[in-house]
Amino acid sequence: MKNYLFFLFFCLVFTQSIGQNFDFTKTKITLKNEFGVPYPNAIIILSSSDTNYLVNIDNNGEGKIDLVQGTEFTVTSYISEEKFEFDEIIFIEKNKNINQINIDLQFDLYSKIFEIKNLNFESGKFNIQKQYFKDLENLVILLREQINIKIEIAGHTDSIGDNKTNIILSNNRAKSIKSYLVKNGILESRIKCVGYGEKQPITNNSTKEGREKNRRIEIRILK
Repeated sequence: MKNYLFFLFFCLVFTQSIGQNFDFTKTKITLKNEFGVPYPNAIIILSSSDTNYLVNIDNNGEGKIDLVQGTEFTVTSYISEEKFEFDEIIFIEKNKNINQINIDLQFDLYSKIFEIKNLNFESGKFNIQKQYFKDLENLVILLREQINIKIEIAGHTDSIGDNKTNIILSNNRAKSIKSYLVKNGILESRIKCVGYGEKQPITNNSTKEGREKNRRIEIRILK
């Protein structure tokens, strides 16, 4: 993704350099979560038919940029490395009398299922290996910041073993994540665990690599 964002940044610089005769509007963008609370430290990408603009959202959930008047933009954001596409279309009116506009963007975590990346389990086991603790820190941070949300932790297995055993194993994997979260200050009442066994593979179980990908944890935000 870093190369992609670098390319977008290049497009932004290039567009600004050739667009000196254009009229621009100073634009402040506020990113909010589903509770209407500003959400910090994210990336907003505004795409038009001609170029892409990258906006860094600061610690206050705000970002500022000069946008070309008379241009329509679609909106994408990257929040904790997860991609969100917004339904909103931003249109910057062509009007020299408008010096600044404020835009609020609101995303809905409830529509997302997060897979905890880089976290794999050994075959037949449910304990979290120490090298994966760092990958769980973003989830802890999210739950600390968003104190009103609850989550479902879903455990999954590969197809080795019988279905009943895999249901138990996947549930134990979900519980191991729950235990880690509780130890890091997240209330147990905010966490639900479920084990799906081998019923929801994301790839073929015929290869070692495929089985490793299917032994996974997914997080669903609950209302």
